[in-house]
Amino acid sequence: MIESKFKGVHIPSGCTVKVGDSVDTLESIGVIPMDTNTELNITYDKLLVQGSKKEEVISYIKNMKAKGTTEIYQIQMPVINKLTGGVMNIENVAGTKVTGFVQDFNGWAYGKFIKLKNQNADGSALVLSQVKASNKGVLTDSNYLLAANSEGEYGIIILNKTGKPALSETITVTYEYTPASHLKVTMGDDVATITPKVVQFLKMQGDKKFQVTLYSALVEGGIKFTFPGSDSEKPASIPIEIDAALDTTRDSGDQLLEIIDEIGV
Repeated sequence: MIESKFKGVHIPSGCTVKVGDSVDTLESIGVIPMDTNTELNITYDKLLVQGSKKEEVISYIKNMKAKGTTEIYQIQMPVINKLTGGVMNIENVAGTKVTGFVQDFNGWAYGKFIKLKNQNADGSALVLSQVKASNKGVLTDSNYLLAANSEGEYGIIILNKTGKPALSETITVTYEYTPASHLKVTMGDDVATITPKVVQFLKMQGDKKFQVTLYSALVEGGIKFTFPGSDSEKPASIPIEIDAALDTTRDSGDQLLEIIDEIGV
């Protein structure tokens, strides 16, 4: 006979969520919003061995695990990647100057602002190497202007002057720019190896704490990013489901989780 049992543990809002490879290397990845209901359900299978007269001979439990549901304020990819077990490839890309970038334009008009695709991250004016028309050839400074629009974005304006190119011609602009440094994230593979992490929920009340530590946990079912609108007062948040299994390298009886409650949660 197998009977499934469960017990829920309520985790208070405002907890800090920490992740690491071990209990001693935990790093904060975000905070549970005050209006979020967080639960941790512990489940297991109870097995009952009966005798010939259906009397109970022995009962025991197996397959103990835990599932947590919550939401956190945090969209910094490197720390979220720790919670997922490393399913993302993350690269910090420096803002290195790009020279000789070529951009073509068709369907332009005299005196009309033509925005260039790439801009300097610091908002400074772009440096043009060459402006060329497909038939007319290289244009002189008298045939175009480097200008900025109301948003501070730079582009060119072809002037209706002597030596102007025909409207049917393609305008080619060669220029240099320096982009901002940025974080590049890639995901996706047929098979991706993920590593369970220690996940901890911690809430301090003065010098007392409520703390739940899961020894071997991973995010279940992927990641959902919710980006607030421009008029929203709430920061971006991520709903998560965490599955925790037994860490069999630990002592028996202390393989799934630890709860320390000094504030009476």
